[in-house]
Amino acid sequence: MGLSYAPEYVYTEHFIQRANERFRVKEDQLPKWISKQISSLTLYDSSEEKIPEKRKYISDIGIIFVCDTIERKFITCYEANDLVAEGKKITIHDNNVDLFKQEVEKLSRKYYLKDTKEMLLSVKEHLTEFNQAAEKLMKGRVSQQNYELISKLIDEFHVVKAAVKVIETKKNDFKQ
Repeated sequence: MGLSYAPEYVYTEHFIQRANERFRVKEDQLPKWISKQISSLTLYDSSEEKIPEKRKYISDIGIIFVCDTIERKFITCYEANDLVAEGKKITIHDNNVDLFKQEVEKLSRKYYLKDTKEMLLSVKEHLTEFNQAAEKLMKGRVSQQNYELISKLIDEFHVVKAAVKVIETKKNDFKQ
């Protein structure tokens, strides 16, 4: 990361004017202002088709620096308000934060589903027994043998209920 040889770069008059106009940075404050952002600069758009020596770098706080990498000059700077989402402008940084949150949420859902699947597989036998007992009771006649199925149904229900309770509790572990 960062811009190679950035401390050696000079400022064009245009850059000085834009930094003052857009970010209220006076000429004597420029070295300090830039040094705070140098380490976070990443290549934003190489623009190699147009002029290969002119490159755009973006800082973590969403400021784009246009640089001449051959002559080592800062040409201009401006805020990165070039992404449009649902009709309103947002910065690249805001977009990246949103994408990160979406990815975390996606991973959270994935692992919650994985844990749920594992829990259900661990009680698969009990689910099958519960289902079979319930089917026999619903289709069978009223008899002493079917009466005993009720206690089996209740026992299997409690095992399945405990598994569902664990699944429900784990859901809260994955909430943001």
